Amino acid sequence: MEFCKSTIGKEKAQFGALKLAEYDGQLGKGLHNNSVFSIIRTGSPLRIKIGPTVYDFAANELLFIGPHYEIGVAEPITADGFLLWFTADFYERSKADTEILNSALFFGSNPFLSMRDCRTDLIFKKLIVERLTGCAEYLAIDMMIAHHCFESLLLEGYQTMLSQEISCGSADTAAVQLFNRFTVLLHKHYREHTSVQYYADRMNISPRKLTELCFAVTGKSAKCVISNIVAQQALRYIQHTDLSISQISYELGFSDESNFRNFFKKQTGSNPLAYRQI
Repeated sequence: MEFCKSTIGKEKAQFGALKLAEYDGQLGKGLHNNSVFSIIRTGSPLRIKIGPTVYDFAANELLFIGPHYEIGVAEPITADGFLLWFTADFYERSKADTEILNSALFFGSNPFLSMRDCRTDLIFKKLIVERLTGCAEYLAIDMMIAHHCFESLLLEGYQTMLSQEISCGSADTAAVQLFNRFTVLLHKHYREHTSVQYYADRMNISPRKLTELCFAVTGKSAKCVISNIVAQQALRYIQHTDLSISQISYELGFSDESNFRNFFKKQTGSNPLAYRQI
């Protein structure tokens, strides 16, 4: 396995790299449970499940996926590419690092950000993967090299994100940046707070302004954006955990199970138990 010696089972594991062909559901849950940030580099056309949805990707794509989404690889044995991961504690060393991690690169309105990688498979493996797998002892120099590897990829992704925002015809850059701030707050606090008023207060704007902002960027109301995030997390719990419906409703901050069932039915058209059996 092309993977730093610090495996998921060790408490101090902070980053790693592995072949997609060696990725499995158990490892995926281990990564997800440790709230890691993920970068996938495809070496061939692949089908990848991010959260509850399966996406088709071409070869030579870089995918940036935040810590709130579980990842699955269809037919991993034949999958060609790499998965890199790291924790926020490892990466955040400056205000710039924190800004990038909390940007739309990982917390946008979509589950992932993708970009074309112009490097060949061999160059990516030599410049990124082999350097990461060589940082086995967590010495000071190892940490510097690993941080540099991730930083180079994140800066590429961040630049792509900014160019996409600038070219966005439905909303200006300032509006997109403000919306990104909303989604970051939402992913951090949706379990405790689902009111538009709460997020508007945190952003020092009125609820009406926040709703107008969401309509301008996504075509949806602020309440709809909040509900969509909660529904996505509910689907993830139902599909990828053994928690009871009652436990899931508690994890998502609902006052009782019946409220959660009603919410889920409204969002998906199905009840939670029926959805789990699909």
